[in-house]
Amino acid sequence: MKGSFEGLYTFLEVAEIYGIDDSCLRKQVARDKFVIGEDVKKMGRTWIITEQAMIKSFGALKFEEYKKKQQKKEHAKDKKLNDIHLHSGSNAQNISKGSRPKRKRSSKKVHSMNDKEEKIRDSWVNGDIKGVELKNFSFNTKDSE
Repeated sequence: MKGSFEGLYTFLEVAEIYGIDDSCLRKQVARDKFVIGEDVKKMGRTWIITEQAMIKSFGALKFEEYKKKQQKKEHAKDKKLNDIHLHSGSNAQNISKGSRPKRKRSSKKVHSMNDKEEKIRDSWVNGDIKGVELKNFSFNTKDSE
């Protein structure tokens, strides 16, 4: 990990590292096992925990295994990027973009499903269609069958 967030982990990451449910961590916060603001902090809807607090509570063994896996992934990723840079021309482009062919955009004009209704509305707005003006009207309020 790089940047200012090095040494900070989300509860989901901790749950993955130690094979526990992230709700277990939230329960421990509720039971004051962690000091809010020092060990853990809530950022929006996400809880984060410091590396020190995580190791103190859950141990270093699984965390070290996790870090080794992350380093291997990072090394493999760097190696792949270096291999791509070694290739030249279109061969490098094919490796970096994968084997998918590039999709072409359709030249057909997309019409609205309500094309007819839009034309009618525009005609009313522009004054092309003249309506019938009602002078008066009344409602029949009697319930007759």
